[in-house]
Amino acid sequence: TVETDYIDDPNRPGAVLGPKTVPKKVKELLKMGYSEDFVMKICKDNIEKIYDIDMD
Repeated sequence: TVETDYIDDPNRPGAVLGPKTVPKKVKELLKMGYSEDFVMKICKDNIEKIYDIDMD
């Protein structure tokens, strides 16, 4: 899952992404060879499952 929450733990730098960095990270994952299905899973499907919502 791509996490974009604020974390107040200096011992865990980089544990979450700022919302503005998500598009860049997704592009990096695709360039590294991850499939669009994988990206859809971490950016949409997992969120829908965790929060019991429908993002369609």
